[in-house]
Amino acid sequence: MDAPIDLRPIFRDAWPSYGPAWDRGVELGIDVADLEHNLQLTPEQRIVQHQRTLRVMEAMRAAVDHARDR
Repeated sequence: MDAPIDLRPIFRDAWPSYGPAWDRGVELGIDVADLEHNLQLTPEQRIVQHQRTLRVMEAMRAAVDHARDR
């Protein structure tokens, strides 16, 4: 199995440091690109995004259950 791609250098180059907590998040491998995107959304947009994700997860669970029942 291939090793995961280390995105930390890319994140450090693409985003400025927003302080020690941000820098620590980058070092821990947190996807700051996704974080930055989500912080630009309004609360309503985040709720819609969350509801979409829940629907996808429910559909995936139903598909797994259906496959098990076969």
